[in-house]
Amino acid sequence: MKVAVESLAVGDRIWELAQQYSRRINECELATSCRNLTLPKERYFGYVTAMYPIVVGFNRALIRSMAKVDHVRQSQLVKHLCEQLREEQMHNALWRSKMDKYGLDHEQLYTDLETYLGRFSDDELNAMTDQMIAVAREDVANVAPGIFPDAVVPEPVLGLYHLLYQTATDPEVDFWEHFACQSAVEYIIFEVVSTSVYPGVSGREDLNLGAPTTRWWEEHARQGSEIMGKRSDEEKHLELSKLALNRTERVNELADRIVARAEDAMCLFAGSAICHDADKAVFSAGPYLAAG
Repeated sequence: MKVAVESLAVGDRIWELAQQYSRRINECELATSCRNLTLPKERYFGYVTAMYPIVVGFNRALIRSMAKVDHVRQSQLVKHLCEQLREEQMHNALWRSKMDKYGLDHEQLYTDLETYLGRFSDDELNAMTDQMIAVAREDVANVAPGIFPDAVVPEPVLGLYHLLYQTATDPEVDFWEHFACQSAVEYIIFEVVSTSVYPGVSGREDLNLGAPTTRWWEEHARQGSEIMGKRSDEEKHLELSKLALNRTERVNELADRIVARAEDAMCLFAGSAICHDADKAVFSAGPYLAAG
């Protein structure tokens, strides 16, 4: 007999939803083409470039979210978050190394992102992000609704970048709502990279240019654990995150709110991949690609 999702512990509920969104991404044209070794190099570069704000935005939000934790009564949680922060700093550096190897200018992209977001007030960014979530909840494939004017990167990326910052800093949002958002995104990344991205990159000479171009993917894939002969830090971290969401009293008190907030992040993250499908891709890494 199938158990209703609503009757599961919060971590299990979020993992079940994350599996659904993972399947949706793995079925999209981008992931399928990557897995089949047919994704055009230019579109892969666009994906790598547009993902960079999510990579660094995740870390930015993790740092700010820690201010919400009681460092006395939740000292073990602080220790766990500090360990995660150390890992994420390393992962951010790995992503930049990958972009460097491909000749993609991450510094210019980050500057362009800061300049673009600086055009808007927090209230404006909150409102646009809320609108983007509503659109994505209705249809994750509606990736260019025109909510963010003259978007510098795909709109789902902008929405997720700001959502993570919003949940990390807004005093009205509980820490565990933010934690659930980040954990759900991490789980989806692990499933999609394991199924589609790592096989699609490691198996191509034009994309696999050695460790700088595969290491981040290995760190976020089951294949990485197989290579190392032991579970990766990412796998261990995901297991601990699920346990925390299942067993923390505060999480159970806010169960529906936490699950709903996590799904906001999941639908935006799904859009951040689907926006690179052949029939939707308009973002180009061209402006960030070194000449020659």
